[in-house]
Amino acid sequence: MQPGFQQQRHDAGSKDLSPSAHRQAVTTHHSIIETDVSLARATGFSECALALRRALTTTPVGWLLAAWFCWGRVPARSIALWLGIAAVLWAGSLWVLQQMIGAGPTLAMHRKQLHWIAALDGFAWGLLTWFLVGHDPVLDATLMALLCGVVAVNAQVYGTHVVAYYGQIGILWAIAVFGLWQFASHRSALDYTAGLSVFIALIAYYTRAISQRLLEGIRLQHANGSLAVQLRTALQKVELDAATDALTGHWNRRALDDILAQQVERHAATGRPFSILMLDIDFFKHINDEFGHLVGDDVLRAFAQALRGFLRAADFCVRFGGEEFVVVLPDTSLATAMEVGERIRHGIAQAPLLDKPKLQVTVSIGVAAMEQKQSINELFAAADAAVYLAKNEGRNQVRSHLHVPAQVECVES
Repeated sequence: MQPGFQQQRHDAGSKDLSPSAHRQAVTTHHSIIETDVSLARATGFSECALALRRALTTTPVGWLLAAWFCWGRVPARSIALWLGIAAVLWAGSLWVLQQMIGAGPTLAMHRKQLHWIAALDGFAWGLLTWFLVGHDPVLDATLMALLCGVVAVNAQVYGTHVVAYYGQIGILWAIAVFGLWQFASHRSALDYTAGLSVFIALIAYYTRAISQRLLEGIRLQHANGSLAVQLRTALQKVELDAATDALTGHWNRRALDDILAQQVERHAATGRPFSILMLDIDFFKHINDEFGHLVGDDVLRAFAQALRGFLRAADFCVRFGGEEFVVVLPDTSLATAMEVGERIRHGIAQAPLLDKPKLQVTVSIGVAAMEQKQSINELFAAADAAVYLAKNEGRNQVRSHLHVPAQVECVES
C-alpha cells in the first residue's frame, strides 16, 4: 500500500503559463478530443452495423409491398427477376453482415464490407426501375414514392456512419435514373429523375447534420464515461489517502475504527474470535534525541515494513500514533495472538532495522482478545495496560491482559 501525499499547488494568479506550456496544453487538449472523436466513430460504426442488420431483416416487407403494387400490371417474369436478384444480394449481404457482427464489427477491419453491403442494397432497390417501371403511369409514381420511402427509412439506419449511406443512395440514384431513362417515357423519366434527385439531395444534406449530432452525442458519452471513471478513481484515492498513514503506508487511526467495527459486528454475529496487538517501540524518544527526527522516521518506516512480514494477508497493520502500532488479527484466539506477538518481538530484536546508522530496536507488545459484551474501548484499555506491563517489566516483552494486575503505571518510552 502506497502512502498518500497531499499535492502542492501554486496560486493560480502567481504565474502565467509560458508560451511553450500553453502550446503543450492546447496540443494535449486537441489530442484528447481527437481520441474521443475516434472512439465515437468506432462506436458509431458498430451501432450502424447492428442497425443495418435490423433493417435488412425487414427488407423483404418492402419487396412484398412493391410486388403487391405491381401484381397484374407488370409481367410476372419481371417481378420474379427483380425479386430473385434482390433476394440473392440480400442473402449474401445479410450473411456477411452476420459474420461481421459475430466477430465484433470494427471500423478498421470491416469498413469496406459494410460499404459494399450498403451499396448492394442500394443497387437492388435501384433495379426496381429496370423491371417494374414503364408499364403503368400511376404505378410508376407509386414505385417512385416507394423508392423515396426506402431512402428516408435508411437515413436513420446509417445515422452514425453516414458515409455508407451516401454510397447506398448514390448507387440507388444512379441505377434508378438509368432504368428510368431506359423504360419510361422521356417526360416522365425527366420528372421522376428531378424529383428523386431533389429528394435524395435534401435528405443527404439533413442526414449529414443529424449524423454529426449523433456522433457528438456518442463522443460526449465517452468523455463523460471517462470523466466518471477518473472521478471514481480520484474519490477512491482520496478515501485511501484519508485512511492511510503517509509515513509508513499502513492504515491510520481513522481506518482502525472501521476495521474494528467490522470485526466486532462479525464477532457478535458468528462468535468468531479476534485479537489485537498493541506495539510500542522501546526507547524511541532516545532515537529521535540522538539521531534526529529524520532517522526516527526511517526507523518507523523500516519497522512498519518488517512488521508486515510477520503477518498474514488478512491481518491489519495500523499506525496508531507516534511509535505505537496496532495489529488486528481476525479469527485469532488470545493464545495464538500471543504466539504472533512473540514471533514479532523476536524477529524485530534479531536484526538491525537500519544499516546507516546501524540501529537495532526492540518492541514491547500488549495482547488482548475480544470478549463477549466487551466494548472496543475496553478492548483497547486491556491491550494498552498489557503494553505498560511489558514496559514496566523490562521492555522487549509480550504480555496479555490476563497478566495485568489491578493497577499498572506507565513508564517512559
